[in-house]
Amino acid sequence: MHVAITGASSGIGASLARELARHGHSLTLVARRQDRLRAVADEIAPAASGAKVRVVPWDLSDVKAAAGWVDAAEDALGPIDVLVSSAGAARRSPPDELTPEKWRAAMDAKFFAYINV
Repeated sequence: MHVAITGASSGIGASLARELARHGHSLTLVARRQDRLRAVADEIAPAASGAKVRVVPWDLSDVKAAAGWVDAAEDALGPIDVLVSSAGAARRSPPDELTPEKWRAAMDAKFFAYINV
């Protein structure tokens, strides 16, 4: 089974990747930071039970870019059977420092990343 996980560089996404790799599922790990994705992939590789792990650094807040990683993932590992959308890190700001730009950046990271995929 091919499982694609967005937000796979840390938190819930990385934890899920570790568990699914132990069960032999092929994985596409997606997040913005290639170094953190690579670290997760390197960590789970020994326990991957023959599963293939592909790392795709991608910014899912960009609507045009979001669709591109799906094509690349499916070209490499076949059709995606399961998509787990756990991307969504946003910078925190004290309430009195929130601006429309900061709200938009938070919505791009937390909400539109799901919609764009």
